[in-house]
Amino acid sequence: MNDAAIATLLLVEDDRGFARLLREMFKEQGSPDTEVTHVETLADAEKHLAGHSVDIILLDPGLPDSQGIESVRRAHATAPRTPLVVLTGRNDESLALQALQEGAQDYLVKGQIDTRGLMRFLRYAIERNAMEEALFTERERAQVTLNSIGDAVACTDVSGNLTFLNQVAERMTGWTMQEAVGRPLADVIRILDATSHDVVPDLLGMSVDVDQTAHVPSNAILLRRDGTAIPIEDSVATIHDRDEGAAGAVIVFRDVSAARASQQQLRAVSEELERSNRELEGFATIASHDLQEPLRKIQAFGDRLAEHSAGALDDEAQDYLRRMQNAAGRMQTLINDLLAYSQVTIRPEPPQPVDLGRVMAEVLSDLDERIRDCNGEVHVGPLPTILASPLQIRQLFQNLIANALKFHPADIAPEVHVEAISRGDVRGPKSRRDRHPIWEIRVRDNGIGFDEKHAEKIFAPFQRLHGRQAYEGTGMGLAICRRIVTYLGGTLTATSQPGMGATFVVTLPRTPPVAEALAPAA
Repeated sequence: MNDAAIATLLLVEDDRGFARLLREMFKEQGSPDTEVTHVETLADAEKHLAGHSVDIILLDPGLPDSQGIESVRRAHATAPRTPLVVLTGRNDESLALQALQEGAQDYLVKGQIDTRGLMRFLRYAIERNAMEEALFTERERAQVTLNSIGDAVACTDVSGNLTFLNQVAERMTGWTMQEAVGRPLADVIRILDATSHDVVPDLLGMSVDVDQTAHVPSNAILLRRDGTAIPIEDSVATIHDRDEGAAGAVIVFRDVSAARASQQQLRAVSEELERSNRELEGFATIASHDLQEPLRKIQAFGDRLAEHSAGALDDEAQDYLRRMQNAAGRMQTLINDLLAYSQVTIRPEPPQPVDLGRVMAEVLSDLDERIRDCNGEVHVGPLPTILASPLQIRQLFQNLIANALKFHPADIAPEVHVEAISRGDVRGPKSRRDRHPIWEIRVRDNGIGFDEKHAEKIFAPFQRLHGRQAYEGTGMGLAICRRIVTYLGGTLTATSQPGMGATFVVTLPRTPPVAEALAPAA
């Protein structure tokens, strides 16, 4: 600090001779710009400080209107942020120490004041005061921050004795900071194993020994002062001194009662879902065997009746027989579709790399006769390899292609285009787009189309926009498709206009390289 740093000084001294001596010292060693104000009573000092700010106060505590330590208290109370230096006699060491405890920055002994060192001493007093103010501000900021966060925070010295608790830690432990400071950490923060109720190993010592953050076991509990227990998660990290040695530790812990309750609820829901899936699987088994058995008998006896007794039936009876056989066939198809819909998530195949180009070739081979019958054309562009269930993917595209071939005007041959585009996930916020790239696969046809107000209805089970007389089917195909795509983490949507064809858009998570996708986690 240079001399110009002391711009104003207040001298509170009733000995005019000593005041003149100090002024001479200031003239000899001080800055000519330093403004020295001299008053002889504490009341005058208080009056001056009420209307003026000064850089430093020199105070003789033995004044006409105030004596001893009371003078120091009054001066410090009037200007608590201004550095205060007390002038004492040779035998007033006890008063000097009291003055420091009451807020004085330092003291000077009359008769031992060195002229050459006076200004340097005062500048150092101002510097120390500024540093103390800055330190207080930082400590206050840190304490307010620690009291504002949701986690409990405790600090210890290198011996393991507590030096700080924030307000959350006070509430969780049941100890106030005043009660806890100076006590061993284990007396206030008692952490036990929830199962055995054994004391958790010394995390503080572990953190200091290995010089890294340590954590309590996942089932730890905090035993509060009143004996109640709270499930917690915490971490302990070492505080270092300037030489990188251990100076203490900071412990951060949080109440995880709500999180663990949520986990238990989630487990209960998962168990209930598994139970429900088992029941659904049982239902599927019943539908597959018990329901189909009488249906097969109806179909078998209907076929025998048509084969052996058709000549004995009149036209009306033969019409009844045909209706019965048609109804039985539709029922068989409904049961099969219902089973296919339910088994998407009941018994899924393990995901594996699936070459969509190969799957599409197999689908077109299966639909070859239908394509020839309607003079249709299916144009397929390059398709990617994805991670999925081969059976489900085949079922998905077989339904979509068959659907595109089915719904077309009688006088126009169906034409279907299949193409794949790699793009970022445009569904999320902009900051997260492209982090999870997807495949967008479009199936576009030139069919009859539909009004887009029905765009969601067509994906509901057993929903049809046209009667059975116009187009065959149960209304389950697109419902199965959406269920498959949703299960794979994607989406299935449709856009259309009446008479203008339809476009079905499948989005699926993009598969990383096969070797990388199948590699075990590190």
